[in-house]
This record gives sequence, C-alpha cells and structure tokens, in this order.
Amino acid sequence: MRQIILIIFLLNAFLYNNCLGQKGLSINVLNPPKKVISGGHFTLFFELENAEKNRKIINESLILPESWQLIVSKKLDQDPTHTKYIYTVSTSSTSVSGKHPLTFVLTNNDGTKVSTQLFIEVVDFRKIDIIPLSSYEYVREGDSLNLEYLIHNSGNMSEKIKLHTTRGKLQLKYDTLTIEPNKSIQVKISQLVPETKSNYWLMSNDLYVTLRDSINPVINFISIPVYSNKNKKNDAYLRFPIEVGIWNSHFGTDRGVSRSYQFDVRGSGYLDFKAKHYLDFTIHGPNQINLPTLGNYDQYTVNYSYKNKTNVSLGDYVLSFNNLMEFGRFGRGIHIDQKFKRTGIAVFYLKPRFYPNQRETYGGSLYLKGNENLKYSIDFLSKKSKNEKGWFVSKFIGLTANYKTNALSLTTEATVSFTKTKIDFGFFNRVYYHYKKLSINSDIVYAGKNFYGFYNNSWQSVNSVNYYISKKISLGAQSNVTRVNPSYDFSTLNTSPYYSNNSFLLNYEIKPDKRLMFSYNFEGKEDKQQIKQFYFREKYGRIAYLISSPKFNLWFETRVGQAKNLLVSTDASKSTQSVRSVVQPQAKVLPWLWVGTFFEYQRNAKFSNTNQLTNYFYYGGTSRVTLGNTFNASFSYRNNYAPDELVQKRSFVDLTAELERKNHKISVVAGRAFIPNHSQTNENNLFFMLKYTLKLNTPIRKNKHLGSIKGHISGPSNVKKDGILVRLGDKKFLTDENGNFYFNDLVPDKYYITLDKSTIKSVIVTDKKGPIEVEVVAKGTNEISIPLVNSGGISGKIITQNNDSDNINTTNKKNPIILVKLFNEQENFITRVKPNGEFSFSEMKPGSWKVEALIQGNQDKFVIENPSQNVIIESEKQKELSFSVLPKERKIYFSTTNFQLRSKE
Repeated sequence: MRQIILIIFLLNAFLYNNCLGQKGLSINVLNPPKKVISGGHFTLFFELENAEKNRKIINESLILPESWQLIVSKKLDQDPTHTKYIYTVSTSSTSVSGKHPLTFVLTNNDGTKVSTQLFIEVVDFRKIDIIPLSSYEYVREGDSLNLEYLIHNSGNMSEKIKLHTTRGKLQLKYDTLTIEPNKSIQVKISQLVPETKSNYWLMSNDLYVTLRDSINPVINFISIPVYSNKNKKNDAYLRFPIEVGIWNSHFGTDRGVSRSYQFDVRGSGYLDFKAKHYLDFTIHGPNQINLPTLGNYDQYTVNYSYKNKTNVSLGDYVLSFNNLMEFGRFGRGIHIDQKFKRTGIAVFYLKPRFYPNQRETYGGSLYLKGNENLKYSIDFLSKKSKNEKGWFVSKFIGLTANYKTNALSLTTEATVSFTKTKIDFGFFNRVYYHYKKLSINSDIVYAGKNFYGFYNNSWQSVNSVNYYISKKISLGAQSNVTRVNPSYDFSTLNTSPYYSNNSFLLNYEIKPDKRLMFSYNFEGKEDKQQIKQFYFREKYGRIAYLISSPKFNLWFETRVGQAKNLLVSTDASKSTQSVRSVVQPQAKVLPWLWVGTFFEYQRNAKFSNTNQLTNYFYYGGTSRVTLGNTFNASFSYRNNYAPDELVQKRSFVDLTAELERKNHKISVVAGRAFIPNHSQTNENNLFFMLKYTLKLNTPIRKNKHLGSIKGHISGPSNVKKDGILVRLGDKKFLTDENGNFYFNDLVPDKYYITLDKSTIKSVIVTDKKGPIEVEVVAKGTNEISIPLVNSGGISGKIITQNNDSDNINTTNKKNPIILVKLFNEQENFITRVKPNGEFSFSEMKPGSWKVEALIQGNQDKFVIENPSQNVIIESEKQKELSFSVLPKERKIYFSTTNFQLRSKE
C-alpha cells in the first residue's frame, strides 16, 4: 500500500512540474540542422515564449554529448514575453555516425524547469593523412634507407587499412592494421638504393594506404637525389661489350641420343664516341644437331645502324615484312632499311632455313608518313614455293596503312598475288578503339585459295566489345572464328586447328587485386591432322576467380556444359556432360622463393573413341628463386595435357638456372618437351644444355678529348683545409695543405663532387649545397672553389595556449601533430616536434632562412598564431624562436539594427 501511495505522490509532482509548472511556457527550436560532420560546428536557435510577466528565467543550460564543446552562447531579449538563445556547438572529431541527443533546460524563479530535446545526426567522415617524417639531402648507390611515415586517421570511423609500397619493404609484421579515429601510427620502410647507368638520378619511395571498401588508395611519394659511387662515363676508352661462351648440349628423342658442343660469341655497342655507328653481331655454331624447335642451330648475324636511320642486317635474321606476305620467316640473306625525313625504303633477300616448302624470297617497301598519326607503304614480295604439284613463283604487291591516335589504332593491309596465271588477294585489318567506357577490338584475316603468302586458303575473324558499367563492373561479348593455314617455321611449329568461340562475359572487380569473371560460351575445335585427335562442339557456363597480390596469386576456373563428339557421334543432336575445373595457387613463401601448384580435372566424352564419359586428371608445380642479381632459377612440372592442347610445343619439365658473378655467367637449361613435327610423328624430347659465358668490355678506341677539374677549399683561417677527402664518383683525392685538389683525364660530361663529412669538423659545413655539379669540357680545365663556413643552428619551442573567452571549452582538445620546416631558395629541411614541444636544427649554413610550422591532422581544431618566421642563422650561434598554438575560436557578431521584411503588393 505504501508503494502505491509513493508512486501516486511522485506522479503528481512530475505532472505539476512538467505540466502545471510549465503552463504558459514553451520552447521552440528554430531551423535545427539535419546533419553535421564530426569535427565541424553548427548553430542552434531556441525561442522561449513566456506568457506570465512575473516568471523570470534565472538559469539556462545546453546539455551536450560527450566531447562536444560549446563555442559561443548568446541571449537576446526581444520583449518581456519572447527570448532567444543562440548556441554555436563544435562536434568532436571522434564522434561516431548516428543521432546524438542535445537537451536545452531552463529554470525559472520558482524552481520549476522546462526542457526540450532534439537529435543531431553525425554523418560518416573518412580521411587518412600520410605525413613523411624523414628526408634525405641525397644518397649514394648501395645505401640503405629507413624512411618513416606517420599515418593519421582524421575521420570519425575506425578504419581497417592495408599498407603497400612498390619501392621497398615495410617493416611491419602485418600489412593490414586497424587505426582508431584521431589516432596515428608510425611505419618504417627500408629500401636499398640500386645501381644505374647514370651519375645522378632521382629515386622515389611510396606508401599506399587502402581503406576497406575503397578502390582508390591514399598515396604519398618522396623523391630523393641519388649520386653514383662510380663515374659511369669516366673512361678514356670507348669499349665494346662482347660475350664469349661455350655450350654443351644433350638431346634425347624417340630416335636416339645426340650431343653437341658449340661456341657462342655476341657483341653489341657503339663504334664511336658520338653514338652514331652501332654494331650488333652473333656467331653461334657449328650446326651439329638439327632441332630448330629447341633453338639448337647455328647462327651468324651482323646488324649495323647509322644514326638509327640506316639499318643493315646480314646473315641469319627473322623477316617480319607484314602480316599477309611474310610474318616471321627465319633465314639467311640481307635486309636494308633507309629512313629519310618523311619517307623510307626497305629491300631484302632471304633464303628460308627451316621451311623446306619455300626458297628464294626477295622484295621491298616504300613507306611515307602523312603526318604524326598516319603512315602508309607500298609493298612488293616474290618467293618460290612448293605444293603438291611442284615448285612455282608467286609475286605480291600490296598497300599497308597505319593510323594511330589516343582513342583509335588501325592497321590495314590489302595484297594482290600473282601465281602463274592465277590472281588472288589477301586482306588484313586490325582495329582497337577506346572511348570513355567503351572498347572495341577487331582482327580480320583473309587469304584466297591461290594466295600463297604467310597464309593460304585462310580466314579469321576475332572481335570483342567491352563496356564498363562502373569502375568495378564490365560487360562484354567476343567472337572468334579461326580457320587459318599459316606457314610456320619448324622452330615454332603449330598445327593450327580450326577453332570457334562465341561468348558473353561479365567481369566484377571485387578489389584491385581480386576479380570475378562470368561467361557463357559456344565453342568448337577441329584437328587438322590426317588422323584427327579431336573434333567437338560444346556450350558451357564458366566462372573464374583471380587474386593477384605481392605475396599470393590464385587462378581458379570451373565450367559446366554439354559437348558433342563429332568424330564418333552418328547423332548430331546427342550431347554429353562436359566439366572442367582448374586451380593454380602461387605463394611467396620466402623473400626469394615463390612456390606454386597446378590441378586440373576434366570429365567429358570429347576425346573418347566410344563417346563414353571419361575422367582426366592433370597436375603439376612451379617454383622460382631470385637472389638479387647473382642467382635466379625457375622450375615447372606437368604430368600431361589434354589432346586438344597438344597442337604445339608443350613442356612437361622445364628448368632454367643462371649464376652470375662479375664477368662470369653459368646457365643451365633442361627439360622434357612434346614437339609435333612436320611428319605428324609426335616426339618426346629430353634436353639439357650447359652454358658458360665470359663478359668482356673490350676497348676499341681512346678518347683524345678529355678534360680536368682543379679545385680549392676556402674558408676562414680557423677552418682546417688540408686532409679533406673529396669524392668524384669512385675517384678520391685528399686536399693538400692549401686545400687544393685535382681530377684529370675526365670524359666531357656532368660530374658531382662531394666532401666526406667524416674528414671535416662537425661544426663546419659547405657554403654550397652538395653534391656540387661540375661541367667538364673537352681539352679544358674547370676551376671551382668550395667555401667552408662555421655552422649555426636553431632551437625552438611550440607553446600551446587556451583562448581567453570564458565560453570556450578546450579541455577535450588533444595537442596536434606539428611539423617544422626550415627552407630557403636552395634547400629545405623538416622535423617533427617532440612531445614536449621542442624542435631543433643543427649544423646549418649561415644566412637568411624561413621557418614554418605546419599542423597535421587537426587543422580544423587548432591554429598557429605566427606560422611563418624569418630568421638569420649566424656562425657558431644558436638562434631561439617559438610558435604559439591556439584552439580555433569562432565568433558570431550580432547587429543592433532591426530589419523588417515586407511583401511587395
């Protein structure tokens, strides 16, 4: 009973205070904001209507969510019954998305309260800042860099980020991290400076930060000057690189075992200092085993070029004239190409080596450039060929046009052939067109029955269209009908079965390194050999999944459909099941080792003589080893291939390894391969080749136009000038007692001089930013002076202050990340302020500098009162300065003027 009485008493008190006590009081919220951002600010207007004049409001308050701050509050009395309250509120930079309650409470003179509550919605805000914390004035080849980056989450969401660099190695246990709002993490990237052929170049370092559900990463790049440890062009001799080697080969075929020993001499380089004459030659032989498919044949080739306008090939070379007449014929002869300003001419003679159905071949081309985008030519070719009726001569004349822009690439060939009394023609057209989200590809080949060029009695139509619905999704259609009879050399033998495939595709990019592909295909394939191994048609649905990442790759494909075996099926409508699944993972198990496997399963009746469903299993593995520039090797194994894949050279076992030390190189090539030969007798070849190569940088001419550098170290009398180590690439010189140094016999070029800091006192610096660039001229001496000065320094303090206004709450604001930059017109340096607010720059060159303080991550919350200051650094003195950091203050100014708005009648 007592409990019931207590509940009734409390209910009456509540009704009195909130209903009777509020009689005549009402609070209106005027135009509240619907959505705000974290770290932002907004203004609220409350209007109080008080019907009783004797009721006075003695206290008002705005209750805010945690970490939100009241910036400005203002009370406006319009008349005795109406009062306005204005508040400017700052949201917390870590406020999560969603609706947050605010309560406005008024207390009057009799102690009663009236309140109203509203909800402000905070929207999602995502922002990641990457701040470089380290920099290098310059580095040398072979140096190890340790670069630091600060990653700051300026958004209001907890972010799962993935880190990636293409220029070094992240020193992290995991490349995927979680970073909370307004928090920072510091990462390091180690990078080895590689060697190049330049004396000076710029090396870049990068850091990619990818947010979840985002395909556009945040990127930061750093560029650092690199100077060589050697003078790459400082050689008084013009040298011609030559490689001399010995090959020991072992071949096992179905017809027996053969061995051979061959010598190999190759060289390429310029013959003059002005780089006008270029020579390339190959001497490889003798020809002891005639297996062109394995590349074990003799070759004697000389290529000469003058100003890249006159080109001559003599001996063994590959003739790639055009797509219709001759598209890759290896033989022995001569080829001359002469270019003029807008025209050119080419003539050739070739006797094929690995295609017995063709003999003497000669021809030429006259080509012209219409403009930068258009090039066309008139082509002629004559060759002696053989068919089942004997030898005959064919002559060809054609027109070729090439047109290329950013959106369109077009190659068209039209050729007429004359064979005895018969005239025929061939046509080739290749188009690539890309505009915005649409891309189109088309290849068309046609050769008549009496056209005996590279193709004979052939036609091919390969077309595709692809449209990007969005950045992640694309739709496409493809059509491939191939019935070609190419005249391949035995070195690249392919039986070229008749093939057709029409498909519809859908590609979905899940992430930049993950892709999902769907298609529906109509496919047919027919073997052209006298005894056909396959002839089928099928239709199937296909799904494929691809992962391509720095440490793991995966290809998965499966397809299910129906197939018809046209070799044995008497009923053209009879179809059987066709299933194929492939999985091929590869993983980087060690920094220098990749390992992969291969599994394939097929179930079909396409290759069965009785049209019975048969299971096929194929498997294998791969590995790849890379140990810098010293050793690399790769190995692959596969147990077998499907019958329709054995139409060209296939490798069952493949091993390559190469060890290189200085001028010596040892190579091993071994394997077991399937090679279909011209007699249709398939050979199972086992081969092993061991190669030794000696690299020689042979001098062929001495440079008579050398220059020199004469230098002097200057500075105050108290600065020691002798015994300072001066570097010019790989050349070194210790200065004498007067500070002099010399470098002689230098090839005219740009060079870079540096002083070894370990031979100079720590308080001494050069007046010029190093390295110092010097231009050496032929038969001249370049005199330079390098001043040394006593260094100075800067020490500073960041002072964080509060605003004077009593209405501003700064207790919840965290100190920002502050960087200080010191720079002038030639140099710049950057440092991060320590937690105690201190920073310093030491061993700086005296002179006028500018110091600038920069806020990172909380720019919207803080402001630097004096962000940029000029300073003069003096020798042997430490300059002191300070910066003041204050929370940002927003003010609202109220006008005493009354405005009245009237509608125009």
